[in-house]
Amino acid sequence: MKLYCLPYAGASAAIYFKWKKHLAPDLECVPLELAGRGTRAAERFYEGMEEACEDVFRLLEARMDGTPYALFGHSMGGMILYETARLIRDRNAPAPVKLVVSGRPAPETPDPESPIHHLPDGEFAERILEMGATSEEIFASKPLREVFMPILRADFRLVETYKYEAKPLLPWEIAAIAGEEEKWTAAEVEGWSRHTSADCRVARLPGGHFYWQDRPESLRALFSLLRRELLGIADDQIDLIVEGGAR
Repeated sequence: MKLYCLPYAGASAAIYFKWKKHLAPDLECVPLELAGRGTRAAERFYEGMEEACEDVFRLLEARMDGTPYALFGHSMGGMILYETARLIRDRNAPAPVKLVVSGRPAPETPDPESPIHHLPDGEFAERILEMGATSEEIFASKPLREVFMPILRADFRLVETYKYEAKPLLPWEIAAIAGEEEKWTAAEVEGWSRHTSADCRVARLPGGHFYWQDRPESLRALFSLLRRELLGIADDQIDLIVEGGAR
C-alpha cells in the first residue's frame, strides 16, 4: 500500500524521506511536494485552498495505478488532504483506504490565534518562533530567512484564509492523531467523526503539535499506529494510546 504524505506549513516533502525506510516493506511512503518549495521552489505559491487542492489532486491522479493507497497530512497538510479527499469523492477518482490527519482539529474548528501572515517580518518571525514551528537559526541567517520566510508566510496565509464549507460526509475511514500537549482539545480532534459516514479513530501521542518530530517514542508509536490502521498489523502497545472509535 502507498502512503501519500503532505507536510506542515513551512516544510517540504523532505521531512518524510526518512519515513521510507522505517515504513518499508509494509508501506511505501510517497512524499508529495507542494508548490514553492523543495523540488518545486521555482513555482509560485498557491493563491488559496482551492488551487492547492487542485494541484494535490493532480499529483495523486498521476500516481494512481490501481495500488491501494492512504493519505497522511500533518497540520496544514491534513487540511489540504481533507479538501482534496472531497475532490476525489466528487470526481469519482480511485478511493483511498483511509485519511489520516495529524495535528489538526475538525475542519470547522475556529483557530483561537489571531492571523499573522500579514504581519511585518520581525513580528511574523517572533510569532512563528513562539509557536515552535521552526528554529531560531532559520531567522538568524539571512540566506535561510530569505528562503523560508516567503514559504512560511504563504502557508500561513493559506491556512488562515481557509473557510470551511459543509458538504456531504466522506465515505472513507478517518484516523485523527494529535499530541497530548497539543492546543486542540479532545472534543476538537474527535470532531473528525462528524466528517465521515464510516469509522473514525482518535489517538493522542506524547508531545505537542510536533509530537512525531520532538519525541522518538511518539514517532515509533505513529509508525506502529499507521501499520495497524492501514494494514491491520497488531501492536499491543498501540492499544494504550488509541482512545477508540468515535463512531
